[in-house]
Amino acid sequence: MENVIGKAEIKISKTEGHHGNPIIVLEAVIEGNEEIDEFFSRLGAKDIEVLLSSLSSRIDEGCNLFMRIDKQTAFKGHATLGDSEDVISVRVHVRSFPARCEIATDLAKEYLTSKLAGLDAQ
Repeated sequence: MENVIGKAEIKISKTEGHHGNPIIVLEAVIEGNEEIDEFFSRLGAKDIEVLLSSLSSRIDEGCNLFMRIDKQTAFKGHATLGDSEDVISVRVHVRSFPARCEIATDLAKEYLTSKLAGLDAQ
């Protein structure tokens, strides 16, 4: 998880799956602008383009942006979007005023577009 979010306090909890299998949940919160920029800088241009093209289905009414990071590539030090069961679930709260899904979507689009432009410039 640190390969994806950097250094952060990790909270560990245990639960049980539907069939009684043990599940260990790791949770971390990053809040600073630098940490958030660092997280998104780990994504490649292709993944940012996927996020941009699917923003409307990834942001909920609580202004949360949801994505899944492939756990195997994260283990190897890379952050890529994943679509399997073996993922790190990420929820990014988009601060908007007023707190509305449409405004949050516009802000996320603006932010991700600037990240993509920075990658293209490199």
